[in-house]
Amino acid sequence: MTSLRILFHMMKADYLERVRRYSFFITVLISIFIVFKFLPASDERYLTLSLNGIRGIYNSAWVGSAIATLASMLLSLPAFFLVKNAIERDVQTGVGQIIATTPLTRWMYIMGKMWSNFVLLMSMVAVLIVSALAMQLIRGEDYSVDVADLVLPFLFSTLPTMALVASVAILFESVPFLSRGLGNLVYFILWGFSIKLSTAAAHPSEDVLGLSPILKQLSSQAVERSPQHQGHHISGISPLKGELVTYDWNGIPWTIGMFLERYSWLAAALVIAALASLFFHRFDLMRAAPASKKARARKAAKEEPMAQPVIVGNEATIKLTPYTHSPGRSRPALTLLMELRLMLKGLPLWWYLIALILIILGLVLPVGIVTEVVLPFTWLWPVLIWSAMGTNETSYRTHQLIFTAMHPVRNQFIVLWLGGVIVAYLTGSGAMVHFAVTGEGERLAAMAVGGLFIPTLAAALGMWTGNGKLFQLIYMLMWYLGPLNKWGVVDFMGASTQSLEQGVFLYYLPVTIILLIIALLGRVHQIKRYH
Repeated sequence: MTSLRILFHMMKADYLERVRRYSFFITVLISIFIVFKFLPASDERYLTLSLNGIRGIYNSAWVGSAIATLASMLLSLPAFFLVKNAIERDVQTGVGQIIATTPLTRWMYIMGKMWSNFVLLMSMVAVLIVSALAMQLIRGEDYSVDVADLVLPFLFSTLPTMALVASVAILFESVPFLSRGLGNLVYFILWGFSIKLSTAAAHPSEDVLGLSPILKQLSSQAVERSPQHQGHHISGISPLKGELVTYDWNGIPWTIGMFLERYSWLAAALVIAALASLFFHRFDLMRAAPASKKARARKAAKEEPMAQPVIVGNEATIKLTPYTHSPGRSRPALTLLMELRLMLKGLPLWWYLIALILIILGLVLPVGIVTEVVLPFTWLWPVLIWSAMGTNETSYRTHQLIFTAMHPVRNQFIVLWLGGVIVAYLTGSGAMVHFAVTGEGERLAAMAVGGLFIPTLAAALGMWTGNGKLFQLIYMLMWYLGPLNKWGVVDFMGASTQSLEQGVFLYYLPVTIILLIIALLGRVHQIKRYH
């Protein structure tokens, strides 16, 4: 009983601390806005969860299933970034060192954090349920509310998904090489793979997100109303062409067996959390460090000579070098070179090899393949370099040196931004040279704008948030929807023919200028704070 009480109070304290953060409040507001847009009015020219212009009436069954599907698919990405700081927060605040002196076991601590993550995410899901109810009444296509039809899709699909996200987040924090940017990138890949797997799952063991029963039922009933679309699949978001066709969807005939099969993923979440406890360092920061850092620390400890006492003679014989004020000169080229070295420092050899392969593929493959396949992955590869822009000063606690130096904006901020742009153009140089040689001027211009936009977005978000998580989340989501899935509105690098024809990349040029101003203001704000 004592263990359960400890677990409960750990969860409660952690939950209350995290629910008060601005990041939680902002995520909830964004989620409510997405719910509003995910249920478009009948006069809007786009549809969600439709089959060739056919969707269900906004009754409790449809609204509940639609928002539950949205939560499992899309909320599972920002949810990970929201809760993947439970252990890190205790390290930063020093609470972890206090916990390390208590008899609290690693397993109990990890379970407390995992369930705290889960309760926090389910609080957001509760807000989505209330928002779904409100949207049903706002749209006004069916005012009769069936609580079971509204809530059961969330209990079936979203609840196990949030448990998995909570446990995976705590596992990634516990494994040293997954605790930072690499772990975020790995999770993004797993997230995209789980969506593909779940939408086509033939068995509950393959349906990580709990989407398959809902989508199959939606598709089968839509085909009954429109047999000519037999074999087609439900679209997430699609433009409305012609007249809107609706039908009365009665929901899924839920059974206990369906829930038992689905809730096997809850057991998987507990197993993942138990696995995390094996890797948890229990705030032994030397154990948590990567192997390379441990080796360097041991080597430095062996080589460091013992300090010898300093013998001070007559104070009159001590001479100090007189200070002579001289304005000094900045060397922008040398500073830029040093900034690039810092950006690329610590990258393994295989990172450079893969970057080189992507450059060569951009040079030799046909233009169509380069644009649709090579280019998107070329500018996903340096994401961890860009995500550090504007955050390294805080992470490595060098802000007091950099922000008090002479002309920190002119000598450091501009060089930092140029370094990010150079990384973009270097990694994309193969495709850019190919487009220049083959006369693909429009594609080259799109890449030029994209190469400016990405590091500017990273700098703006990094300056104001102090970490790279928000950039990683926004950029990878834009990359997934735009360059990879060819949604023209967010195709900032011209990876689709449609976005090129519409000149979408041109709109990103003024956006880049605005972001650069925001980044500049962020750096000025940082400097004033430490002066």
